[in-house]
Amino acid sequence: MKLLKYILLINTVLVVQVVATRTLAQEVKKDSVIPSQKDAVALAQSVCGASNVNQEKGKLSCKVCPSFTGSGSGGTLTSVVYGSFTKADTREALVDLSDCEPHAHNWGGTVLLRRTNNGWSRVRYESGFRSNICLKVLNRTGRHSLVCQGFYMGQGYLAEWLDRLEVGSTKTTKTNLLQVGSNTGSCRPPYYEVQIKDFLAQDINKDGRPDLVVKVSEAREAKSTSRGNGQSCVDPRLPKPKFYQLTFLSNGLSFRPTPTTANLMKRLEVK
Repeated sequence: MKLLKYILLINTVLVVQVVATRTLAQEVKKDSVIPSQKDAVALAQSVCGASNVNQEKGKLSCKVCPSFTGSGSGGTLTSVVYGSFTKADTREALVDLSDCEPHAHNWGGTVLLRRTNNGWSRVRYESGFRSNICLKVLNRTGRHSLVCQGFYMGQGYLAEWLDRLEVGSTKTTKTNLLQVGSNTGSCRPPYYEVQIKDFLAQDINKDGRPDLVVKVSEAREAKSTSRGNGQSCVDPRLPKPKFYQLTFLSNGLSFRPTPTTANLMKRLEVK
């Protein structure tokens, strides 16, 4: 029995490691893009330092993590979001930098750069803020807000969330819109798996402002599912997932769930 528990513990740790790595290395999408080669070099020099850039097989990284980050022997530039984040009519970029922070800080952070006549210059860095899956929305002040998807894995629980972010020159203001998750790696049934499958901007109420549409899947194991003694870590017996569409309407400065969405969130959200 002790040997079985040890094996299960090792397997749980391996699941944590694999999921955490996979979620942060997945293909970028939304307004988080892979820059052109020319722009990528300029961004890398601004983030890493001109003499601290490593280019191998088309992949740009820092030879050594910049001093303003946590730690690490290097750092990969995962994606960039271009926009006017701190002020209307500015040219700015949010660069997602991985592998320069510990697990507690989501393995990385984001560098805010600003374009001037002299090129890109660093404004600030925020550890733990991953900008590799973000949607850019122009608000009524002329600035770009962001809706970003985040992940965190710990003790067999996977949390997923959507935040609305206002990026300023000195701080980022975050408003949580949705938080779901899964416990399939926890060895604590009954198991559930609620996932954010996609999110996009769409003018639902035809008022000329982009609203937010989120697609979510839900699968929950019946509470009556029986297992023998010592079988809590047996593979989850989840049914086929159900799919839902959540709608958050915009007033040009914030997003609010519709009444139908608010009721759905009471069941779907995992806090």
